[in-house]
Amino acid sequence: MARVLIADDVPSILYLFKEFFKLKGFEVDTADNGFEASKKLGKNDYHLVVLDIKMGGKHGLEVLQNLIERGYKFPVIVCTAYEHLKEDVEIIAKGKIDVDFITKPPDLEVLWDKVVRLLEKNAIKEEVRTNNGERQP
Repeated sequence: MARVLIADDVPSILYLFKEFFKLKGFEVDTADNGFEASKKLGKNDYHLVVLDIKMGGKHGLEVLQNLIERGYKFPVIVCTAYEHLKEDVEIIAKGKIDVDFITKPPDLEVLWDKVVRLLEKNAIKEEVRTNNGERQP
């Protein structure tokens, strides 16, 4: 079963995404701030992270930077109401991880299309790494 971490400080968005991913058959963890998200990322394996950028406590960009520094390779969907932050996210990711975006309020059909695309792309990369003798952290 695929596992997702959803990090957002808006309770209604957190609930919506949690229920959506459960209906799609995912095991779901949630975090309502960046500190909690970072803590869970350090203790669990995920196939995908859905990350808000503007959260209380630790900023989502810091969480993203920590993911990259730790060498994680799973994809991230950034969910934000701030379109201008896309460039900042792309600069931080620098091709090291697959990142996509969804705007708030979220369109669940668009979200699902992005989830499927990213997970399929990541599965192909993992297959190549495995065939080349590499391991993902």
